[in-house]
Amino acid sequence: MGFVATPEFVERYLNLDLASAACVDRAVVRLEAETAAAWARRNRVVGEQGAAWIVEVRCPAGTYRLYWDQPTPEGPLLLLLLLPN
Repeated sequence: MGFVATPEFVERYLNLDLASAACVDRAVVRLEAETAAAWARRNRVVGEQGAAWIVEVRCPAGTYRLYWDQPTPEGPLLLLLLLPN
């Protein structure tokens, strides 16, 4: 399946320290494997530019909100945004 990251996601990701980046990496790998799981689809937001699911990623240095979507079941996971909580 794989994933695609938006420039906004990449910009935030590249500013993470090494430990936080590794923590987010683990969350993305788990999310890619379990996109249909209840924990992955618990929170959804809808706005003028579309919709996204939100996963809370708890890392030792802080907590992040990972916004993602998967428009088609066979398509890639879209990593939309990563924000500190």
